[in-house]
Amino acid sequence: MSLAEYLQESGFSIVFLRFASGLMLSLMPVETQSDSALRQTAGFPGTDLFTQSAVVRIRIELQQQNLLALREDPRRYVRSTIHSDGKAYRDVGVHLKGSTGSFRGVDDKPGLTLDFGRFNPDQKFHDLRKIHLNNSVEDPSYLNEQIGSELFRAAGVPAPRVSHALVEMNGRPLGLYVLKEGLTEDFLSFYFRRGDGNLYEPERGNDVDGHMKRLLGRDPENGQRRFSALAAAARETDLNRRQQRLEETLDMDRFITFMAVEVMTCHRDGYCVARNNFRLYEDPETKKTLLLPHGMDQLFGNADLPWKPHMAGLVARSVLETPEGRQRYEARFRALFTGVFNAQRLADRVNQIVGDLRPSLRSSEFNGIEQEAAIVRDRILKRELNLKRQLSRPEPAPLDFKDGIACLSGWSKVDEPAGGRMEEAYGPDGIAGLHMVAGPATAASWRTMARLREGHYQFECRG
Repeated sequence: MSLAEYLQESGFSIVFLRFASGLMLSLMPVETQSDSALRQTAGFPGTDLFTQSAVVRIRIELQQQNLLALREDPRRYVRSTIHSDGKAYRDVGVHLKGSTGSFRGVDDKPGLTLDFGRFNPDQKFHDLRKIHLNNSVEDPSYLNEQIGSELFRAAGVPAPRVSHALVEMNGRPLGLYVLKEGLTEDFLSFYFRRGDGNLYEPERGNDVDGHMKRLLGRDPENGQRRFSALAAAARETDLNRRQQRLEETLDMDRFITFMAVEVMTCHRDGYCVARNNFRLYEDPETKKTLLLPHGMDQLFGNADLPWKPHMAGLVARSVLETPEGRQRYEARFRALFTGVFNAQRLADRVNQIVGDLRPSLRSSEFNGIEQEAAIVRDRILKRELNLKRQLSRPEPAPLDFKDGIACLSGWSKVDEPAGGRMEEAYGPDGIAGLHMVAGPATAASWRTMARLREGHYQFECRG
């Protein structure tokens, strides 16, 4: 059962509507059982690959010179032959993929991109031109990417579909992989009236104000100009004017949903919280930018992440600084938490995916994934409980200053360091303080939130 199916069982119908502005999502109560909830990807190429319960098997054959080429230049496409379901796909482009934490060499368990039309334009795999095989070294459950992408799509944000594959290369079993559809023009055409716009990724971990690498599209300069306009709008100091300028350059409605789902799922390595793992699509129909989710292999790890956290991403931070943007985000977050994020049904979905994997894995492999799946289920349940508590609290009153001074309270631990400690303790002078012991590099911190009236403030602390 997909998220679309269980949302329907919960009393919601997912209806995607195409307008000039793109694809919108509507959550409406359903009165009768129907298949309307399944229409979000009905007729989309590759549907069979992502709806079958069986794990697809993929055998990759590389000639020796191409294997050597991948050792020397892992990102360059080489030719391969792919065998799957009794079919042979020849001259398939393959290169290695992965970032700092997940990249593995070709002689290890590499992440792979398979481009079936790279050297043979008419060739497709289950009607798909490109797929990715993620080694999931940072997600031993092999589940986060699939759960995350289904949540984004259920909320109305385009996201690639995800399944699993057992992979072999030149007779060497590589094991289980997360199979993810590629961001191609076919993918974009399903979610937008026009799929021939420019698709970008940040080149060096930068924000929208930095240089972008073009992945798709035919107008390399126009996108960079739009990103400059988006960054300028985000930095507009007049908040009313900023809102107007952002609306002119950004697909605001879907970006607000994008923010809400990233925060709801604790996507700690995504755009909002970490200014990382995102793609940008320049819609040629609306002339607006949409951010797409990416790299969702580390979700739900911080159950107490505030529902209105400090945003590292320039555009996310800019939107929440405007009164209208903040109001729309709060309303959208509450609506999605009620209508889409159901922890028990998410846990059931985890169970279903794991059950589908069982027949294809050895007992030792399956037992390991089953244990990791239990951790994922527990994290989802804890996240729901924490968000219920957060959303039930009244908005804090502005800080009360006496003689021009206000003390901050309500400090919480974030990213507690492994092998270290964080504690509230009294110093030698008898004054309470926040203590932290960590290694030379850590993301650990003490954090609190305070509401301030408009003005200028000075923050002071003692070390």
